Amino acid sequence: MSDAEHTEFTRKYVDLLVKVWRDDAEQAQLLADPTAYAIAAGLPVAPGDTVALDRSELEHLPTRADVLSQWNESASTHILIVPATPLIDTAELSEAELDLAAAVADNNVNVSLCIFAETA
Repeated sequence: MSDAEHTEFTRKYVDLLVKVWRDDAEQAQLLADPTAYAIAAGLPVAPGDTVALDRSELEHLPTRADVLSQWNESASTHILIVPATPLIDTAELSEAELDLAAAVADNNVNVSLCIFAETA
């Protein structure tokens, strides 16, 4: 992926993560068909590829590198990291704050709203 594709992937991934953590119906759709859900969210899934979920409990937010590494690890199966338990309290964030989190998630910025814990 190019830098622009990484940025777009990150934005769409953050949007997906927040939707799933905020809405039980969204989570149910993801669990029912991860591949279709990822495609609908705009993530790059080639025809014939599948998406598997990693619902592991994490102690901290994954880095963008972690998410991209898992996603690109296999040629035909993408692993989508979606911890079962939210790692941020999305209920306390306004729509504007969530938009800000999505906007800065791709930068090497560590702010309290950021979805990813970026490493230098």
